Amino acid sequence: MRDIETIKNEIGEFSKANEILSYREVEELANILFEDEVIMNITIGGVDGNKGLVVETIERLLFVYYNEIFQVKVLAFSLDDLEYIHLKQQNLHVAMELFFSETKIELTDLPPDDANDIKEELTSQIDYNLSNKKGKPQKKQYGILKFIVLAGIAVLAGYLAGPHFNVVTVYDQELSESLTQQEGEEQYQLAFSDFEFDVGEYGSTVRGTITNQSDKVYRYINIDIQYYNRKGAIVESQIETALDLKPGKSWHFESMPISEYAKDFEIAGVYAEEAKTEVEG
Repeated sequence: MRDIETIKNEIGEFSKANEILSYREVEELANILFEDEVIMNITIGGVDGNKGLVVETIERLLFVYYNEIFQVKVLAFSLDDLEYIHLKQQNLHVAMELFFSETKIELTDLPPDDANDIKEELTSQIDYNLSNKKGKPQKKQYGILKFIVLAGIAVLAGYLAGPHFNVVTVYDQELSESLTQQEGEEQYQLAFSDFEFDVGEYGSTVRGTITNQSDKVYRYINIDIQYYNRKGAIVESQIETALDLKPGKSWHFESMPISEYAKDFEIAGVYAEEAKTEVEG
């Protein structure tokens, strides 16, 4: 885990630092970045209508944002799996399509200069990935100023020698103290029913119903839906939330993954918090 003040000082060296530091997502980076993870680029952007921070580190590409109920969510991709980049002009902004080995993401509303900087760095990463696949290892290339910054970090060598992330990981805020679906049904007296996974022409949708069979009012119920590709690797995770679910009432929900490679799902976690006031009568 990185220290937040160190992260803010690091961001202060980038263009548009004042605008970036005004985003509350910056505070979440202390919980998201690994202890020795270095920020290579950071800017403002969007994914699927959500606006947040686009962060390129030495190992990952991150998109950090808050959803409509103010939960922090993170899309994280290993740069080792990056295969292709395509830029598209959008009036005063730029969209960037990034193709990974197991999924694709489109970043929108990027400032043109920042998009070009990120593309330059990621293109070097793609060349590096291709050379490794061809059995011709070559050293990763970074700008001279960034090389000086990296070289000055004593732990860098140990970090590069550490574990690499070979699976594309997409995740959001972890559910603390969450239970499995079966445990949630028993402890919270919830009934899960009517689940269906619809793969359509323009994406996938999970639908389902959760019924509160207890005598309690739940202030909120969170479920963590994990999505898998055809090979069984996780490609996305989404947290859906029901608010103020009263006894005997049901919550009908829909969840739509961003990843086009989502072909199956499971309820990976359930957490419910009881309301402080009891139901009368």
